[in-house]
Amino acid sequence: MLSGRLGLDTARIPHGDRHGLLWLSRGALTVREGTLAFARNGGPAKNDPLTKGHFTIPFQTVSMILLGPGSTVSHDALRLLARHGTAMAAVGEDGVRMYTAPPLPSGRSNLARRQARCWADRQKRFDVALRMYSWRLGEEVSHRDIAALRGMEGARMRETYRLAARKIGIEWRGRRYDRAFPNAADLPNQALNHAASAVEAAAAIAVAATATIP
Repeated sequence: MLSGRLGLDTARIPHGDRHGLLWLSRGALTVREGTLAFARNGGPAKNDPLTKGHFTIPFQTVSMILLGPGSTVSHDALRLLARHGTAMAAVGEDGVRMYTAPPLPSGRSNLARRQARCWADRQKRFDVALRMYSWRLGEEVSHRDIAALRGMEGARMRETYRLAARKIGIEWRGRRYDRAFPNAADLPNQALNHAASAVEAAAAIAVAATATIP
C-alpha cells in the first residue's frame, strides 16, 4: 500500500509543523536502515552535552541540522536531507560561526522573492531600513536620510556602552577593534567582539534556514 519504507520516501512534513533546529557535533552523520543516524565514538567534550553512542535522527521533523566541529557527513545523508527538504549547515563551536549551507530544494522561494522585490524598489528598500532602525532604536524615526539614521545609531550605541559599563562597574574607554590584532583590545571590547560574531552567525543561520538571500 505504501511505497518505500513506510512511505517515508515521499513524506513531506510542512516546516510550520517541524521543531526548528537540531545541533550535532563530533560524530558521523550517515544513513542506517533507511533513516538518518548520528554516531559519536568519543565522550562529551568540554561544554558539550552530547554523549557517546548511536542516535536515530528524526530528520523529517526538524527544519535544519547544525553540524558542528569534528563531524563528517555521508553522500547518502545529504541525498536524504535534500529529498525531504531538511537543511544542513556547517557551524563553528557552539554555533558561533556559520561556514556553509547547501541551498534548500525549490518550492520555498516566497521569502526570497519578497526580499528581492523590496531590494529592487528604492522606496521599499528605504522603508525596510527605516523599520529596522525603528526596531533597533526602540522608537519611531522620521529621518529620510540614511546617513542621519546611521549617526543616530552610532550615538545611541556609544551611550548604551557607557551606561552599561557604569551600571556593572567596569572601566570603559570606548569601542575599539583592530581586525589585524583582535586580542590587543581590552576585555570589554574582546567580549563585544565575540558577541558580535555570535550574532552574525545567528543571522547567517536564520538566512539559510528561511531560504532567503544573504
